Amino acid sequence: MRFPPPEVRAQWPTPNYTNPATRGPGIMIVELTLLPLAVICVMLRLWIRIAWLHRSWWDDWLMVIAVIFSAGTTALVILATQMYGWNVHVWDLKITQLEVGRKASMAGQTLFVLASSFVKMSILVSYFRIAPQKSLFRKLVWATFALVFAAFLVFLVALWVQCVPISSYWKLVADHRDCIPEGPPLLVQSTLNVVTDFMIYALPIPTLFRLSLPVSQRIGLAILFGFGGVIVVAGSFRAYWVHYTLFRTYDVTWEGFQIWVWTAVETNVGVICGCIPALKPLLFPTRARQQGSRDRSKKMYGSNHSGRRMEKIRIPDSPDQMELDTRALTSAPSTVKVSPSERPMSNATDKSRFDQDIEQQKAFAY
Repeated sequence: MRFPPPEVRAQWPTPNYTNPATRGPGIMIVELTLLPLAVICVMLRLWIRIAWLHRSWWDDWLMVIAVIFSAGTTALVILATQMYGWNVHVWDLKITQLEVGRKASMAGQTLFVLASSFVKMSILVSYFRIAPQKSLFRKLVWATFALVFAAFLVFLVALWVQCVPISSYWKLVADHRDCIPEGPPLLVQSTLNVVTDFMIYALPIPTLFRLSLPVSQRIGLAILFGFGGVIVVAGSFRAYWVHYTLFRTYDVTWEGFQIWVWTAVETNVGVICGCIPALKPLLFPTRARQQGSRDRSKKMYGSNHSGRRMEKIRIPDSPDQMELDTRALTSAPSTVKVSPSERPMSNATDKSRFDQDIEQQKAFAY
């Protein structure tokens, strides 16, 4: 926190510790609307994956962790802006109130890094469901995952070691305060957060839009990625207000209110957008139940071989080759003719069975 020079403090009005001006309770309406929506989306996601399709995976459980941290972030945002001075002018706060607000800031930054990182890791892990082995798309997903995980560790450690001792972060008048400037690391973190949001939003677009899809599915893709763009916009607003609060004003508690708003918006909207693809079976509940029953039967009893020609259903050998939960929900299943002498992974044809299966997965990914 930058201390204002004497000439700036001389222009401040007389402190009003009794009845100061505030930003109002509007933030509670926004946050208490988004958080329940995020929790409902995660609960529906688990219900679909576990109860209907019996195919929960790592991306589902990472999203559960993310919504827990997002709920903590939202709760702290409300406390910080309604009780800890982050909606009041800095000149209307006593030193003790400012120190409590700084503690809330430390906790809020920690929860935000945890929530946003787990949201991103969940979405990236879900991409492995549609990423062919050894493809460029899969390599880019791994690279982005490594970047997100490294940033998560680096910024979390940097946050807690920027002051020695750590209590110097909130003890504004303590002797022997040894802190690095908090502005540059926080601005880098906010900027990199927007960059990784955009990377995650843009990664699957070239792969999916190269496919020949019906108009209805193209519209669905446009809507889905439109929701993903909301995360980038929210992160951009947060980065702007971080810069403005740290470098353009000394009234940090009044202007910093905007940081708190966009912090909770970004995490909750991230959870909601990350769950949207998994909620697609709600549009086709009958087919979802039939698909789940068919898959359980296949796993329990194996394939039913008969004289007539039947659709071949491939049981995934590993999580990386797992079929998408919504693969057969929007159109009739395709039939693949297989000669007795042809192996599933044979290169005797122009397109291998594995490539055909991956193309179908991409076609119904969203």
